[in-house]
Amino acid sequence: MGKALEGKDEQFYYIKNRVSMLNDVVQSMDGPVDEEDLEKVELMIQSLNGKVLRFQKDRKEEQ
Repeated sequence: MGKALEGKDEQFYYIKNRVSMLNDVVQSMDGPVDEEDLEKVELMIQSLNGKVLRFQKDRKEEQ
C-alpha cells in the first residue's frame, strides 16, 4: 500500500484528485453502460467515501 497521507492539505488534495479521476472515468463512458460499468463506478465511489470517512476520523482524533 502507499504511504500514509499526513496533513489536511495533502488529504484534501488526494480527495480532489480522486474526484477528478472518477469524473474522467464517467465522462469516458459512451453509449449505454452495462451492469459491470455501473459496478465499477460504484466501487470507485465506495472507495472514495471510505477515504473521506478515514480523513474525517483522523481530523477528529487530532482535536
